[in-house]
Amino acid sequence: MARKIGLALCILFLVGCGKYTMEEAKENGDIIVQKGVENSDRFESFLKKTKQGESDQIRITAFTTEGDPVLYDVKYDGKSYQYTSDSSRDPFGTTDDDRKNEICKRLVKTSEKEQSVYTLRKCTEGTDHELLRLPTP
Repeated sequence: MARKIGLALCILFLVGCGKYTMEEAKENGDIIVQKGVENSDRFESFLKKTKQGESDQIRITAFTTEGDPVLYDVKYDGKSYQYTSDSSRDPFGTTDDDRKNEICKRLVKTSEKEQSVYTLRKCTEGTDHELLRLPTP
């Protein structure tokens, strides 16, 4: 009986590992996307620094309807953007489109339906990557 309980606890622990929670994302200062955007001021700070040519990095964590995180890391080195996406924590996601350290030349802001859309462009894989949609002030 004790073995079964120990095995069950072990399985629960392993299943829980690797889950990146909303609380962890908030503690880490992530820009959180789920029914809106939280911590958008961190994105504004990133934009300001990159416009000045300063190095900076951000993590955007988008939570699915089921609450699973998809992570987008963007690092700026003063010249280009390094983009990484990770959907491995989403059981319904696909890792086919995950990127690791893809280089993008530009971060572009466009307007669309009362929103500012921020997209990485001129990326080495040939695909643009939309990062965020924020309400236009």
